[in-house]
Amino acid sequence: MKITRRTEKINLKNVLDIAVDVHKETLCFYFEVEGIEYSDECRNRTSVIGKKLRSYHEVALEHGRTTLRIICEPTGQYQNSLFRTARRMGFLTCYVNAEAVSKFRVVETNDTGKTDKKDPRVIGTLGRLNKVLRFRLLNEEYLVLRKLHTIYDETDVSITRVRCRLSDLLVELFCDYSFKKDFLYSNSGQALMKKYGCNPYRIVEDGFDSFCKHMKREVSRIRTKTLERLWGDAQSSILNEQPSGYVEKLEKHLYWLMEDFLRQEKRKEEIVTEMKGILTRLREKDPGIPPSTPHVVSDKNMARLIAETGPLGDFNHWRKLMRYGGLNIRMRQSGKFEGRNKITKKGRPLLRKVLHEIALPLVRKKSLYGPAYHHKKESEKRPGNVVMTIVARKLLKKIYGWSKSGEAFDEKRFFTCRTQYMKLSKAA
Repeated sequence: MKITRRTEKINLKNVLDIAVDVHKETLCFYFEVEGIEYSDECRNRTSVIGKKLRSYHEVALEHGRTTLRIICEPTGQYQNSLFRTARRMGFLTCYVNAEAVSKFRVVETNDTGKTDKKDPRVIGTLGRLNKVLRFRLLNEEYLVLRKLHTIYDETDVSITRVRCRLSDLLVELFCDYSFKKDFLYSNSGQALMKKYGCNPYRIVEDGFDSFCKHMKREVSRIRTKTLERLWGDAQSSILNEQPSGYVEKLEKHLYWLMEDFLRQEKRKEEIVTEMKGILTRLREKDPGIPPSTPHVVSDKNMARLIAETGPLGDFNHWRKLMRYGGLNIRMRQSGKFEGRNKITKKGRPLLRKVLHEIALPLVRKKSLYGPAYHHKKESEKRPGNVVMTIVARKLLKKIYGWSKSGEAFDEKRFFTCRTQYMKLSKAA
């Protein structure tokens, strides 16, 4: 016989739920008290919202309720004015899952239609059932850290886009360029860009001796073989005989893209420095935040991870952290049928991205998760992306436990359960 202990529900007897369907310009309200239904609508403006909430609070007080609980779906940024005003006035706030609203609408209305009148009512019903999600209030440092990480990710994506465009443009201008993509971003590649704009016509026009002289002046340790290879590539490329005006525009465009790349790289470095500074200050307040550990996690990646999770102490169980990141398992099983288990991907996508980037160097054969990763991939014949997700889940769970323990990193403890570890410690 299986006995399950149910969690104790919050007493909401003195709270009046205000369900809100949020739009960019308008807010649709719905609440029910003592058998009376109230529907209302107003502009999504801070001053207007404050007046509406005050009037609803008066209604709540007339019926013996002491406060309001504002419930809505997360809509990007459009609910911010509503929630900030509500918190400033001392009211409670929480979310409902948008997918739950969509599916429960069918249950409540018995049709698949969607209107602005139906949604607030459905949100209100979910509120009565207490099927709500916590609205987390992060302090200023965590908010700044999260915003910096968002900017960091956007900058990183922009850099990748610019690098792809640079590669395409280089093939068009210097068609027989035989070096790998990373050469252009080395000291030698930057010297070639600065002096000749990667223009093969200008390289050949300058002459081999002059070309070698100018390049060695910029990069003293550049190899002669590299210069000879560049010269050969340039001689081969000019046989295409492209119009001079067209080549000039390609060279100019290449300069602009390289300037964009260098500017974005500098911005990315500045963001990382600022994030590390915030992480240092957070560690002073919360010693449980894991320190940087060689071959495991750096300060940069720990700052990125904490930016997405927020305070790890907000989660009283590692499973809640998994759900927050969308790494919880969605199972499909009925009778004898056993479907494939997958992660839900309903949480923060940036948290999953950071975890995969932290885990990537850890799955090399001699690294922390190398043996486990290659065993699952080679012996169990699992796809690489599936095994990476398994490693990411395990890593998040371990980092959560690491923060709770407050102890230094111990590889033996990292892969041993607490009971076995205690036995081994006593035996030693």
